[in-house]
Amino acid sequence: MPTRLSDAGPFSLICLGETVAYDPDLGSWPVQTTFLLGRFREFDEAMASAMRRGRPGGLRAEYLPGYTPNLLALQDHQQRLCLAGQITPAGLIWCAPVASEAEAKRVVHEACRLRGQAMVAQDRDERDTARDLRFHAAALDARLVDPAWRGIVQIEALQAA
Repeated sequence: MPTRLSDAGPFSLICLGETVAYDPDLGSWPVQTTFLLGRFREFDEAMASAMRRGRPGGLRAEYLPGYTPNLLALQDHQQRLCLAGQITPAGLIWCAPVASEAEAKRVVHEACRLRGQAMVAQDRDERDTARDLRFHAAALDARLVDPAWRGIVQIEALQAA
């Protein structure tokens, strides 16, 4: 476990969302898509960039037709999840990291349940509902911060807020 945030750099800022694939014979379906937005030496730099990118217009999604962003995630050099935030019309909202393994298990269970509901909604051709359920499940998954980072990012996120 890192003793300081700077001990685990560099950090990656990743955008998670989805786009729609289309095949004339099969129709259309959602595809989970991720983009690397940048690498940073310091956690604070990565967090500040996430806050800027999470603002309305901060991602310039118009350059990616059909792409719907959902989350911004910060990872360390070992690709461990350090912190994630959900992109909303009002801006980035940090997802509170789970506090224990028991809470992590409950979060995983709920995210799986929501994904099941999303598959049912997709089969009924309720695409917006299905996307909302998938995005909600992903936001729950975003709480599954690596155990090495849980205590550290809670303190950092509170100080940055």
